[in-house]
Amino acid sequence: MKHVLIDTDPGIDDALALLLAFSSPELKVEGVTTVVGNVSLELANLNALKMLEFLGATDVPVSPGASKPLACEAVDGVDIHGQTGLGEAVLPEPQMRLDGRSAVQLIMEKAEELGDRLTIIPIGPLTNIAEAFRAEPGIADEIGGLVIMGGAYSLTPYGHGNVNAVAEYNIWHDPEAAKIVFASGVPVKAVGLDVTTNPMNRLSPEMFGEIESLDTARARLVADICRDLVRRFDGLSLHDPLAVAVAVDPSLVETKRFKVDVETAGHLTRGMTVVDRRRYHETSESEGNVDVCVSVDNERFLRLFMDRVVRGLEA
Repeated sequence: MKHVLIDTDPGIDDALALLLAFSSPELKVEGVTTVVGNVSLELANLNALKMLEFLGATDVPVSPGASKPLACEAVDGVDIHGQTGLGEAVLPEPQMRLDGRSAVQLIMEKAEELGDRLTIIPIGPLTNIAEAFRAEPGIADEIGGLVIMGGAYSLTPYGHGNVNAVAEYNIWHDPEAAKIVFASGVPVKAVGLDVTTNPMNRLSPEMFGEIESLDTARARLVADICRDLVRRFDGLSLHDPLAVAVAVDPSLVETKRFKVDVETAGHLTRGMTVVDRRRYHETSESEGNVDVCVSVDNERFLRLFMDRVVRGLEA
């Protein structure tokens, strides 16, 4: 069993990722930390509590994190995720309360407790992770690694940006934080737009129709979360669930190792994940800092999504 901590800004696909994580016996979720991004920190806290209460995971701490990026203002994604962040879904007000520890405190405590047995899964901007690494630089050497949803690496036809021509939202929202994390030496596996926006890996309208046909509370919740985006975009990219799926089963993806840096100053390229692919400057194994996902076993991934996210089945 893998010990994980999920750092999230829920968010439609974040909510789906939480459903997957808590239905995967391969994972033991040690805590959930929240960060501003898709929604305000207040909504991120509320949505995380609602989702964990729906899942019956009331013993898992939810710790509030950064309310703004390191060096710029927050820009939410409510035009995508809806005013509540959960699409059309309506969940009861939670009885759960936030943990008394901050996100950084919880990250530091779990890193000290679990060491290299801990994997952090950041599926929002990397602000909390960067702040933890700045507060205690040794964490980067202690933990087992990160499986992030973030970046557009131009390694497949789908690896272009979604907020500007070259940048993915999570990295773009706080590129200074991403730069710190990528340079920290922590093992990073990156699930980026190169694979998440590939039509073969998306939730299709046909799959969504199957979800709507299931008469269970869980399927109705998933349908309500997804419905608007499926209609608007002829399907749904499963960004954050794919990152959790990679933590569950790394064999779902093929990765390639590259030296990656983050652009923080460019007017047109802020948030770009810059991959060093110079023909006459071959990157050594020691120079490479990110294992970038370049392909997905889509049939296995989508089957996992339907079985665990929608039906709540465990392996």
